[in-house]
Amino acid sequence: MSAELAVPQLGEGLREVRIVEILRRAGDAVLRGEPIYVVETDKSTVELEAPFDGTIEGWTVSPGDVVQIGAVVARIVRPGATVAASGGDAPRGAPQVPIPPRTRAHARERGIGDSELARIPSASGKLMPADVDAWLARSGAATAVGSRDEPLSPEQRRLVFRLRRSAERVVPGTIAVDVRWSALADAPALASGGRPSPVQVLAHAAAQVAAGMPRFRATLVGDDTLRTFDALNVGIALARPGDGLVTAVVRGADRLSLDGLCREARRQMREALRTGDQAGEDTQLLVSHLGREGIVDAVPTLVAPATAILFLGAPRDDGRARLVLTFDHRVHNGAGAATFLAALRDTLGA
Repeated sequence: MSAELAVPQLGEGLREVRIVEILRRAGDAVLRGEPIYVVETDKSTVELEAPFDGTIEGWTVSPGDVVQIGAVVARIVRPGATVAASGGDAPRGAPQVPIPPRTRAHARERGIGDSELARIPSASGKLMPADVDAWLARSGAATAVGSRDEPLSPEQRRLVFRLRRSAERVVPGTIAVDVRWSALADAPALASGGRPSPVQVLAHAAAQVAAGMPRFRATLVGDDTLRTFDALNVGIALARPGDGLVTAVVRGADRLSLDGLCREARRQMREALRTGDQAGEDTQLLVSHLGREGIVDAVPTLVAPATAILFLGAPRDDGRARLVLTFDHRVHNGAGAATFLAALRDTLGA
Protein backbone atom coordinates (compact mmCIF):
# COMPACT_ATOMS: atom_id res chain seq x y z
CA MET A 1 0.00 0.00 0.00
CA SER A 2 1.35 3.44 -0.89
CA ALA A 3 1.30 6.66 1.12
CA GLU A 4 0.91 10.20 -0.19
CA LEU A 5 3.87 12.57 0.01
CA ALA A 6 2.75 16.17 0.58
CA VAL A 7 4.68 19.44 0.61
CA PRO A 8 5.36 20.23 4.29
CA GLN A 9 4.94 23.64 5.89
CA LEU A 10 8.34 25.31 5.49
CA GLY A 11 7.71 28.62 7.19
CA GLU A 12 5.07 30.77 8.79
CA GLY A 13 2.74 32.29 6.22
CA LEU A 14 4.21 30.31 3.30
CA ARG A 15 1.44 29.31 0.91
CA GLU A 16 3.13 27.80 -2.13
CA VAL A 17 6.43 26.55 -3.51
CA ARG A 18 7.90 25.99 -6.96
CA ILE A 19 9.19 22.53 -7.84
CA VAL A 20 12.80 22.98 -8.94
CA GLU A 21 14.08 19.43 -9.41
CA ILE A 22 12.98 15.81 -8.98
CA LEU A 23 15.95 13.90 -7.56
CA ARG A 24 14.53 10.35 -7.54
CA ARG A 25 12.48 8.67 -10.26
CA ALA A 26 9.43 6.42 -10.05
CA GLY A 27 10.58 2.93 -9.09
CA ASP A 28 13.61 4.16 -7.14
CA ALA A 29 14.09 2.87 -3.60
CA VAL A 30 14.63 5.68 -1.08
CA LEU A 31 15.69 5.83 2.56
CA ARG A 32 14.24 8.01 5.28
CA GLY A 33 16.11 11.32 5.32
CA GLU A 34 17.30 11.01 1.71
CA PRO A 35 16.71 14.16 -0.40
CA ILE A 36 14.20 13.31 -3.14
CA TYR A 37 13.06 16.67 -4.54
CA VAL A 38 13.96 20.36 -4.45
CA VAL A 39 11.60 23.32 -4.02
CA GLU A 40 11.98 27.08 -4.18
CA THR A 41 10.26 29.16 -1.49
CA ASP A 42 10.05 32.92 -1.15
CA LYS A 43 13.30 32.84 0.80
CA SER A 44 15.48 29.98 -0.40
CA THR A 45 15.89 26.72 -2.30
CA VAL A 46 15.28 23.66 -0.10
CA GLU A 47 15.94 19.93 -0.53
CA LEU A 48 13.05 17.88 0.88
CA GLU A 49 13.63 14.40 2.24
CA ALA A 50 11.79 11.09 2.22
CA PRO A 51 9.83 10.79 5.50
CA PHE A 52 10.29 7.01 5.59
CA ASP A 53 11.93 4.12 3.71
CA GLY A 54 10.13 2.92 0.60
CA THR A 55 9.88 2.95 -3.18
CA ILE A 56 8.59 5.89 -5.19
CA GLU A 57 5.42 4.83 -6.99
CA GLY A 58 5.06 8.00 -9.02
CA TRP A 59 5.19 11.80 -9.06
CA THR A 60 2.21 14.09 -9.61
CA VAL A 61 4.36 17.17 -10.29
CA SER A 62 7.10 18.23 -12.69
CA PRO A 63 9.91 20.79 -12.42
CA GLY A 64 8.48 24.27 -12.83
CA ASP A 65 5.11 23.46 -11.24
CA VAL A 66 3.92 25.85 -8.53
CA VAL A 67 1.95 24.00 -5.84
CA GLN A 68 0.26 24.82 -2.56
CA ILE A 69 1.66 23.82 0.82
CA GLY A 70 0.08 20.46 1.65
CA ALA A 71 -0.36 19.46 -2.00
CA VAL A 72 0.39 15.83 -2.82
CA VAL A 73 3.49 15.58 -5.00
CA ALA A 74 4.21 11.82 -5.00
CA ARG A 75 3.24 8.42 -3.65
CA ILE A 76 5.71 6.17 -1.82
CA VAL A 77 5.21 2.44 -1.28
CA ARG A 78 6.33 1.32 2.16
CA PRO A 79 8.64 -1.72 2.52
CA GLY A 80 6.81 -5.00 2.01
CA ALA A 81 4.08 -3.50 -0.17
CA THR A 82 3.90 -3.96 -3.95
CA VAL A 83 4.50 -1.14 -6.40
CA ALA A 84 1.64 -0.99 -8.90
CA ALA A 85 2.65 -2.07 -12.40
CA SER A 86 2.39 0.66 -14.98
CA GLY A 87 -0.26 -1.21 -16.94
CA GLY A 88 -2.12 -2.79 -14.02
CA ASP A 89 -5.56 -2.11 -12.73
CA ALA A 90 -5.91 0.79 -10.33
CA PRO A 91 -8.27 0.73 -7.36
CA ARG A 92 -11.86 1.58 -8.18
CA GLY A 93 -12.29 5.33 -8.45
CA ALA A 94 -8.52 6.08 -8.44
CA PRO A 95 -6.99 8.10 -11.28
CA GLN A 96 -5.13 6.07 -13.90
CA VAL A 97 -2.46 8.74 -14.41
CA PRO A 98 -0.94 11.44 -12.18
CA ILE A 99 -3.00 14.63 -12.07
CA PRO A 100 -0.96 17.78 -11.31
CA PRO A 101 -2.52 20.46 -9.08
CA ARG A 102 -2.77 22.91 -11.98
CA THR A 103 -4.85 20.36 -13.94
CA ARG A 104 -7.22 19.90 -11.00
CA ALA A 105 -7.59 23.68 -10.71
CA HIS A 106 -8.16 23.95 -14.48
CA ALA A 107 -10.85 21.27 -14.25
CA ARG A 108 -12.58 22.85 -11.25
CA GLU A 109 -12.85 26.15 -13.13
CA ARG A 110 -14.81 24.21 -15.76
CA GLY A 111 -17.08 22.45 -13.29
CA ILE A 112 -15.37 19.06 -13.44
CA GLY A 113 -15.10 17.13 -10.16
CA ASP A 114 -12.39 14.66 -9.15
CA SER A 115 -14.43 11.56 -9.96
CA GLU A 116 -15.17 12.81 -13.47
CA LEU A 117 -11.58 14.00 -13.86
CA ALA A 118 -10.31 10.48 -13.15
CA ARG A 119 -12.10 9.19 -16.27
CA ILE A 120 -10.49 11.65 -18.69
CA PRO A 121 -7.84 10.00 -20.90
CA SER A 122 -4.33 11.44 -21.09
CA ALA A 123 -2.27 11.94 -24.24
CA SER A 124 0.90 11.41 -22.21
CA GLY A 125 1.85 9.91 -18.88
CA LYS A 126 0.25 12.75 -16.92
CA LEU A 127 -3.15 14.42 -17.20
CA MET A 128 -2.66 17.97 -18.46
CA PRO A 129 -5.08 20.92 -18.89
CA ALA A 130 -4.98 20.31 -22.65
CA ASP A 131 -6.36 16.78 -22.05
CA VAL A 132 -9.27 18.26 -20.10
CA ASP A 133 -10.02 20.74 -22.89
CA ALA A 134 -9.84 18.03 -25.54
CA TRP A 135 -12.26 15.86 -23.54
CA LEU A 136 -14.66 18.78 -23.15
CA ALA A 137 -14.53 19.48 -26.87
CA ARG A 138 -15.26 15.84 -27.72
CA SER A 139 -18.10 15.61 -25.22
CA GLY A 140 -19.71 18.82 -26.43
CA ALA A 141 -19.54 20.28 -22.95
CA ALA A 142 -17.30 23.20 -23.83
CA THR A 143 -19.13 26.49 -23.87
CA ALA A 144 -16.33 28.87 -24.80
CA VAL A 145 -16.14 29.87 -28.46
CA GLY A 146 -13.05 31.13 -30.24
CA SER A 147 -10.64 30.63 -27.36
CA ARG A 148 -7.85 28.30 -26.40
CA ASP A 149 -6.22 27.53 -23.05
CA GLU A 150 -2.64 26.39 -22.78
CA PRO A 151 -0.21 26.13 -19.87
CA LEU A 152 2.46 28.77 -19.41
CA SER A 153 5.96 27.71 -20.35
CA PRO A 154 8.20 26.53 -17.49
CA GLU A 155 10.25 29.69 -18.04
CA GLN A 156 7.20 31.93 -17.59
CA ARG A 157 5.90 29.93 -14.62
CA ARG A 158 9.22 30.49 -12.87
CA LEU A 159 8.99 34.22 -13.59
CA VAL A 160 5.38 34.36 -12.34
CA PHE A 161 6.41 32.64 -9.11
CA ARG A 162 9.22 35.14 -8.52
CA LEU A 163 7.08 38.12 -9.48
CA ARG A 164 4.40 37.03 -7.02
CA ARG A 165 7.00 36.51 -4.33
CA SER A 166 8.46 39.95 -5.02
CA ALA A 167 5.03 41.63 -5.02
CA GLU A 168 4.34 40.20 -1.57
CA ARG A 169 7.64 41.26 -0.03
CA VAL A 170 9.50 43.99 -1.92
CA VAL A 171 8.80 47.63 -1.03
CA PRO A 172 9.91 49.38 -4.24
CA GLY A 173 11.17 52.92 -4.66
CA THR A 174 12.17 54.49 -7.98
CA ILE A 175 14.41 57.43 -8.87
CA ALA A 176 15.96 58.55 -12.17
CA VAL A 177 18.61 60.77 -13.76
CA ASP A 178 19.49 61.72 -17.33
CA VAL A 179 22.89 60.80 -18.78
CA ARG A 180 24.73 61.57 -22.01
CA TRP A 181 24.12 58.73 -24.44
CA SER A 182 27.58 59.15 -25.95
CA ALA A 183 29.15 58.20 -22.59
CA LEU A 184 27.58 54.76 -23.04
CA ALA A 185 27.60 54.32 -26.81
CA ASP A 186 31.02 55.74 -27.73
CA ALA A 187 33.27 53.64 -25.52
CA PRO A 188 36.64 52.81 -27.14
CA ALA A 189 37.25 49.50 -28.87
CA LEU A 190 38.14 46.56 -26.65
CA ALA A 191 41.52 44.86 -26.67
CA SER A 192 39.70 41.61 -27.46
CA GLY A 193 38.01 43.21 -30.46
CA GLY A 194 34.73 44.98 -31.07
CA ARG A 195 33.06 47.64 -28.98
CA PRO A 196 31.13 47.23 -25.74
CA SER A 197 27.39 47.70 -25.91
CA PRO A 198 25.77 50.49 -23.86
CA VAL A 199 24.35 47.87 -21.48
CA GLN A 200 27.79 46.35 -20.94
CA VAL A 201 29.28 49.78 -20.24
CA LEU A 202 26.47 50.46 -17.78
CA ALA A 203 26.88 47.09 -16.04
CA HIS A 204 30.62 47.64 -15.65
CA ALA A 205 30.19 51.15 -14.25
CA ALA A 206 27.48 49.97 -11.84
CA ALA A 207 29.75 47.17 -10.65
CA GLN A 208 32.57 49.62 -9.96
CA VAL A 209 30.24 51.80 -7.89
CA ALA A 210 28.88 48.78 -6.00
CA ALA A 211 32.44 47.77 -5.11
CA GLY A 212 32.51 50.78 -2.79
CA MET A 213 28.88 50.55 -1.62
CA PRO A 214 28.42 47.21 0.19
CA ARG A 215 24.62 47.43 0.41
CA PHE A 216 24.42 47.12 -3.37
CA ARG A 217 26.24 43.80 -3.00
CA ALA A 218 23.65 42.54 -0.51
CA THR A 219 20.38 40.61 -0.46
CA LEU A 220 17.78 40.36 2.27
CA VAL A 221 17.37 37.03 4.06
CA GLY A 222 13.93 36.85 5.64
CA ASP A 223 12.78 40.25 6.88
CA ASP A 224 15.63 41.28 9.15
CA THR A 225 18.97 39.87 7.97
CA LEU A 226 21.20 41.58 5.41
CA ARG A 227 23.56 39.20 3.61
CA THR A 228 26.48 41.11 2.06
CA PHE A 229 28.58 39.30 -0.54
CA ASP A 230 32.25 39.90 -1.24
CA ALA A 231 31.55 40.37 -4.96
CA LEU A 232 28.72 41.66 -7.14
CA ASN A 233 26.76 39.39 -9.47
CA VAL A 234 25.00 41.41 -12.17
CA GLY A 235 22.00 40.05 -14.05
CA ILE A 236 21.31 41.29 -17.59
CA ALA A 237 17.71 40.91 -18.80
CA LEU A 238 17.35 39.26 -22.22
CA ALA A 239 14.36 38.78 -24.51
CA ARG A 240 13.79 35.34 -26.03
CA PRO A 241 11.52 34.42 -28.95
CA GLY A 242 7.83 34.39 -28.09
CA ASP A 243 8.18 37.23 -25.55
CA GLY A 244 10.27 35.06 -23.25
CA LEU A 245 12.43 36.68 -20.58
CA VAL A 246 15.61 35.29 -19.03
CA THR A 247 18.52 36.72 -17.08
CA ALA A 248 22.20 36.21 -17.90
CA VAL A 249 24.44 36.61 -14.84
CA VAL A 250 27.99 37.97 -14.79
CA ARG A 251 29.50 36.77 -11.53
CA GLY A 252 32.12 38.87 -9.76
CA ALA A 253 31.42 41.76 -12.12
CA ASP A 254 33.10 44.30 -9.82
CA ARG A 255 36.40 42.42 -10.16
CA LEU A 256 36.45 42.48 -13.96
CA SER A 257 37.87 45.00 -16.39
CA LEU A 258 35.50 46.34 -19.03
CA ASP A 259 37.09 43.97 -21.54
CA GLY A 260 36.71 41.03 -19.15
CA LEU A 261 33.11 41.88 -18.31
CA CYS A 262 32.18 42.14 -21.98
CA ARG A 263 33.70 38.74 -22.78
CA GLU A 264 31.94 37.11 -19.83
CA ALA A 265 28.65 38.89 -20.54
CA ARG A 266 28.62 37.69 -24.14
CA ARG A 267 29.36 34.13 -23.06
CA GLN A 268 26.66 34.10 -20.39
CA MET A 269 24.13 35.78 -22.67
CA ARG A 270 24.60 33.06 -25.29
CA GLU A 271 24.28 30.41 -22.60
CA ALA A 272 21.14 31.95 -21.05
CA LEU A 273 19.44 32.23 -24.43
CA ARG A 274 20.25 28.58 -25.07
CA THR A 275 19.53 27.01 -21.66
CA GLY A 276 17.43 29.46 -19.66
CA ASP A 277 17.47 31.83 -16.71
CA GLN A 278 20.64 32.09 -14.60
CA ALA A 279 19.46 34.36 -11.76
CA GLY A 280 20.02 32.86 -8.32
CA GLU A 281 19.77 33.76 -4.67
CA ASP A 282 23.06 35.68 -4.91
CA THR A 283 22.15 37.92 -7.87
CA GLN A 284 22.03 41.38 -6.29
CA LEU A 285 21.70 43.85 -9.19
CA LEU A 286 19.77 43.66 -12.48
CA VAL A 287 20.15 45.70 -15.68
CA SER A 288 17.48 46.16 -18.37
CA HIS A 289 17.35 48.00 -21.71
CA LEU A 290 14.71 48.24 -24.44
CA GLY A 291 16.58 50.66 -26.67
CA ARG A 292 16.03 48.66 -29.87
CA GLU A 293 12.30 49.20 -29.41
CA GLY A 294 12.83 52.94 -28.83
CA ILE A 295 11.58 52.87 -25.23
CA VAL A 296 12.93 56.02 -23.58
CA ASP A 297 11.49 55.62 -20.08
CA ALA A 298 10.13 52.91 -17.79
CA VAL A 299 9.68 51.93 -14.16
CA PRO A 300 11.51 48.58 -14.03
CA THR A 301 10.02 45.80 -11.92
CA LEU A 302 12.37 44.54 -9.24
CA VAL A 303 12.47 40.74 -8.97
CA ALA A 304 13.81 39.46 -5.64
CA PRO A 305 16.26 38.43 -4.36
CA ALA A 306 17.92 41.29 -6.28
CA THR A 307 17.62 44.53 -4.32
CA ALA A 308 18.04 46.95 -7.24
CA ILE A 309 17.44 47.12 -10.98
CA LEU A 310 18.67 49.69 -13.51
CA PHE A 311 16.73 50.55 -16.67
CA LEU A 312 18.53 52.34 -19.51
CA GLY A 313 16.26 54.15 -21.94
CA ALA A 314 16.83 54.78 -25.64
CA PRO A 315 18.55 58.06 -26.57
CA ARG A 316 16.32 61.08 -27.07
CA ASP A 317 16.72 63.76 -29.70
CA ASP A 318 18.77 65.87 -27.27
CA GLY A 319 21.42 63.15 -27.03
CA ARG A 320 20.54 62.16 -23.48
CA ALA A 321 19.01 59.00 -22.06
CA ARG A 322 17.01 58.23 -18.94
CA LEU A 323 18.65 56.01 -16.30
CA VAL A 324 16.09 54.64 -13.83
CA LEU A 325 16.83 52.83 -10.57
CA THR A 326 14.16 50.79 -8.78
CA PHE A 327 15.37 49.64 -5.36
CA ASP A 328 14.03 47.61 -2.45
CA HIS A 329 13.25 50.11 0.31
CA ARG A 330 13.76 47.38 2.90
CA VAL A 331 17.48 47.48 2.03
CA HIS A 332 18.14 50.91 0.50
CA ASN A 333 16.73 54.25 1.54
CA GLY A 334 16.27 57.19 -0.81
CA ALA A 335 19.50 58.97 0.07
CA GLY A 336 21.59 55.83 -0.42
CA ALA A 337 19.90 55.09 -3.74
CA ALA A 338 20.46 58.69 -4.87
CA THR A 339 24.13 58.48 -3.89
CA PHE A 340 24.51 55.30 -5.93
CA LEU A 341 22.84 56.81 -8.99
CA ALA A 342 24.88 60.03 -8.76
CA ALA A 343 28.11 58.04 -8.39
CA LEU A 344 27.11 55.93 -11.39
CA ARG A 345 26.54 59.03 -13.51
CA ASP A 346 29.95 60.39 -12.44
CA THR A 347 31.67 57.07 -13.18
CA LEU A 348 30.18 57.10 -16.67
CA GLY A 349 31.34 60.69 -17.12
CA ALA A 350 27.81 61.50 -18.18
